[in-house]
Amino acid sequence: MSVLEIRHLKKKFEELEVLPDLSVSIEKGDVVAVIGPSGAGKTTMLRCCNFLEKADGGELTFDGIAHDLRKMKTRDIAAIRKRTAFVFQNYNLFANKTALQNVTEGLIIGRHMNRKKAEEIGRAMLEKVGLSGREDAKPDQLSGGQQQRVAIARAMATDPEIIYFDEPTSALDPELIGEVLSVMRKLAEEGMTMIVVTHEMSFARNVANRILFLVDGQIVEEGAPADFFGNPKTDRAKEFIRGLEDRENAENPQRR
Repeated sequence: MSVLEIRHLKKKFEELEVLPDLSVSIEKGDVVAVIGPSGAGKTTMLRCCNFLEKADGGELTFDGIAHDLRKMKTRDIAAIRKRTAFVFQNYNLFANKTALQNVTEGLIIGRHMNRKKAEEIGRAMLEKVGLSGREDAKPDQLSGGQQQRVAIARAMATDPEIIYFDEPTSALDPELIGEVLSVMRKLAEEGMTMIVVTHEMSFARNVANRILFLVDGQIVEEGAPADFFGNPKTDRAKEFIRGLEDRENAENPQRR
C-alpha cells in the first residue's frame, strides 16, 4: 500500500504554470530521487506535499486518507506534518540555540514532550548523525555539513513516516557533501521513506531505488536507477544523461 499518493497536483505562480498535472505514488521504504533541469518544478512539488506551498488543485492521500489539496484544514495539515519531516537546503537552524536545542525545540514546544525525554531523543539522534560531543555547539561553531546533519537529526527526532529533502547538499562545499550523503545512505539502509530533490547523481544512482525525472512540471520518465541511467526511454532523458556525461568528462579528462 502506498504511504503517499499525489493525484493531479497543480500549482501556478501568477501566470507561470509550474506543475500542470502531476501524479505520483510513494511506497513505504522508497528512496525516491527527484531529478531534472533547473526550473522543472522539483522543489515546488516537494513543498506542496508538505504544505509549505498551497497547491491550486489535486488530491493527496496519506496512509489511506484522501485530502483535497485546495481545501486542506489547518488541523489536517498539522496532523500530516506530525508524521513527516522536511530538510531544507539552507539548514533553517535557530542561530541562538545549541545543536541539541535545535533538535529538541520541536519536540518540547510542538509536541509538548517533557524536556528530559526530548533531550534523550536529541542526544541519540545527534549521535546517530556523528555529532556526539557537539550538543552544546551553536550553528556558527559548526561547518555547513555539521549544520545539515543537525537538521537531519531534528527531522529524525520526530520519528517521521516520510522525510522530504530539498537539495540537502546544494549549499555545501564539495568536501562536506560526502558526510551528509553518508547519513542519508544510512537512513535509506534502515528503511526510511525518503523523497530527495537532488543534483547529486551518485546518490540517485547508488542509494535511491526510484528515479523521478521532471521536466516542465511533469514526470517525463521514472523507474529504477539502473534502467534510467543505463537505458533511458525518452529522448529528453537521453539528452539529460548525455549532458551529465559531458560534464563528468570535462571535470575528469582522464575518463575519456
